[in-house]
Amino acid sequence: MTPWSWKACALIVGVAVTIDVLIIQSPLVWIGAAGMLAIGAQFWGDLRSIAVVMFTCGLTSYSPFEFGVLSRLYPGDVAIVLFLIMWLVRGGRSCLERRFQPNLVNAPLFGMASVMALSILWSRLHPDPSVTYTFPHSDVSWATTQIAQLALLGATICIPFAVAATVKTRRDIEYVIITMGVVTTLGTLLTAGAMIYGLGGSFEILGVTRAYWEQPWQSSVRLTELVLPFLYSAVLFGRRCLPAYGLICVLFLFCLIGVVLTFSRQSWLVSLFTLFCVSAFWLRKKILIPLMLLLPCVLVLVASSPGVVKGVTQFYNPNEVYGLDRLYFYVTGVQLFVTHPLLGVGAGNYQFFDRIYAEVSAGGISHNQFITIAAETGIPGLFMFLWFLVALLRIPRRFKLRTLDRRDSLYWFRVAGVVFLLAWISECFFQEAFFVTAAAGGGTKVMTFTVFPWILLGLLFAVTNLSSPLARAAPDTLALPGDLH
Repeated sequence: MTPWSWKACALIVGVAVTIDVLIIQSPLVWIGAAGMLAIGAQFWGDLRSIAVVMFTCGLTSYSPFEFGVLSRLYPGDVAIVLFLIMWLVRGGRSCLERRFQPNLVNAPLFGMASVMALSILWSRLHPDPSVTYTFPHSDVSWATTQIAQLALLGATICIPFAVAATVKTRRDIEYVIITMGVVTTLGTLLTAGAMIYGLGGSFEILGVTRAYWEQPWQSSVRLTELVLPFLYSAVLFGRRCLPAYGLICVLFLFCLIGVVLTFSRQSWLVSLFTLFCVSAFWLRKKILIPLMLLLPCVLVLVASSPGVVKGVTQFYNPNEVYGLDRLYFYVTGVQLFVTHPLLGVGAGNYQFFDRIYAEVSAGGISHNQFITIAAETGIPGLFMFLWFLVALLRIPRRFKLRTLDRRDSLYWFRVAGVVFLLAWISECFFQEAFFVTAAAGGGTKVMTFTVFPWILLGLLFAVTNLSSPLARAAPDTLALPGDLH
């Protein structure tokens, strides 16, 4: 990078974020001139375009429109579309097979997409007569909802391959992780300020207001549990190979604070799991084995203490927290799956059935990826999703951590990638972590958070590309200062 590139990048990101917001807030006035400026900003550079996506999705998840089609459109959606257009334009006339590389999870991923599309068509041809396919709080039509579902599905599939095609060097990977860390840091600072001044959300857990809840920066705070293993691994393994090591340490500290400020049982549990897993890679084998034997004994002693038992009881006390009603959501989702096992109720249609089957305990979605997939796409969709997860778990085998030297410039990222995949899959038990459903509240708003793990998956794809024999034979592309250690 040239000395002025960081300043240019900050300018591009600032302008593009502002323009993307203006497109949403005043579409009739700004859609022409502002739209062209936004496209120009994102087409200026590949990595700048990814940065714009992360900033808009993480910090500007807000739509001023309460009704109509525009109520389901957010600045992050605009940025994602521009990024994917840039990927398509950059690829020229290359065939589809070359665009969707590396071919690691393509078969189950496209199988999942086919089943979802088929379930949508099936629901149109055989609608349930007992269900009204309308929203009580919006005038968005059923057809619009299904078109949005197909658009979300297409964008989700394309994002990791577009990121893999954009990231060409090891330094690019560091750049994307640092940008994510900056997004989470800004979200943490906004949340802390909202808590101090009594702003932000209105939901309380354990007597503390979740200041980020339903706020424009919500996605950036929820991102902390996913970016945490990358920053922590960089702190442990990247001191000699990362030029921006000091900055990464600062971002890691803010990320830890952000995890605490989520006041989310899911975030805390997943974050503790990722910290433990990365630490296990860092500890030597002679220390790790006794630690693994000693840890269960320590946990039993701590868990049996009166103070901890009281705290855990309060942590799940319905009078102190909320979210335990998800048990009813799970029952509803399983009921939908049992009554519609062939192709489900149709991708994106969950909320229509949820209000009929669940009545007062309707949640819009089941808040569990496995149950939602089963309810919306039936047995074929659940099979394809499980196949996809198995394919993901095979990616770490290409990292060869057992034989790789810790001094390798990407060792930190490979370790974090393995832990990230485990954390991402564990999120499926708490939310729709992989595939966005248009039935979720806010429509395409959920995409502004779900895009981040798919970007990280794209980085894993990029690492496999950089590790290929052809890539290793191109020193002009990969020989970076950080690679000489």
